[in-house]
Parts: sequence; C-alpha cells; structure tokens
Amino acid sequence: MIIHKSLIELHVKSKNKTEIIATLARKAKELGCISDVTGYIQSVFALDESFPTAFGYGIAIPYGKSTYVKTPFIAFARSDEAFQWDSRVDHKVRLIFLIGMPEEQDEDLDFKMLTHMSGGLTNESYKKRLLGAVNAAQVVVIFEEMGL
Repeated sequence: MIIHKSLIELHVKSKNKTEIIATLARKAKELGCISDVTGYIQSVFALDESFPTAFGYGIAIPYGKSTYVKTPFIAFARSDEAFQWDSRVDHKVRLIFLIGMPEEQDEDLDFKMLTHMSGGLTNESYKKRLLGAVNAAQVVVIFEEMGL
C-alpha cells in the first residue's frame, strides 16, 4: 500500500517545510518505509534544489528517490492554514504530499504515481474532500479513488 493511515497528519501547525518533511519522514521510518530519516531527507532536499515542489493549487509535492527508501510511499500533511512553502515561487500551500521511492524502483511506478496524483489533485472535488477530511481513513479512501 502506497498510503497508510499512520502516514497522515491532518492538523499541521508548523509553517516550516523542513519540520513538516522531517515529521512525515519519521512516520515513514516508524512504518518501515525508510531505513534512515536523515539520508532520506537529504535526498528530498537535493531534488528540491533543482526545482520548487510547490505547484500551485495549494499543493506541495516534495519527493525523494533514495537507497534509504525500502518501499514506495506517500505521506500526507494538511496545514490548518495556507503558508509560503518556498521563497522561489509565489504559491501558498495547505496540502503536502511527501513521496518516497526506492532508488532502484522502476521509472514506470514513478510516472504512474505522479500522473494519478497530478490528475487527482487538479480535480477540485478531490482537493475539496482532502481539505474537509476529518480523519486519516477518509484520506486513504480519497487516495484509493485517485488510483494510488
């Protein structure tokens, strides 16, 4: 399973992307998706330096492909209020999707996951439901409907 209830944080108070990514990475470590939090976070920020991960629509999708990722995952966080995710772009975010992918993973899974996410997240209905979800189980159902 790519998404799991324990990888969902619905009431993020922090407005610091490093803190949010670290919190989600620790959850992934606890679930056994990654072997090393620090190494994984370094892979996320290495990619983040190449291009901003805030995409508009109130969404950020930080991504790490690394030898520290044991199994593919998506962790989800929802901020209580929109905030500036990255100073390089003028997009505020509330929905954060942290992706973890093993280094040796087939590129097809990367492409499928990103295609399903981008298609689903630009759909106003899914976005509205994610913003209104009251528990992690509802978020998992939404992800499943998006094909994840």
